[in-house]
Amino acid sequence: MTRKDRIVLYGRLGLILAAFAMIGGVVAEPLLRPLWSPRLTVAQR
Repeated sequence: MTRKDRIVLYGRLGLILAAFAMIGGVVAEPLLRPLWSPRLTVAQR
């Protein structure tokens, strides 16, 4: 396996992992939003 082939392979694997991470983030975001949102209420007079 030449150096160029190895770089292409790692690049493809990196893109696949990035795509799975983005999809996982989109799916997990609505589930994790209540954990991240602060429980702060602002009152006006």
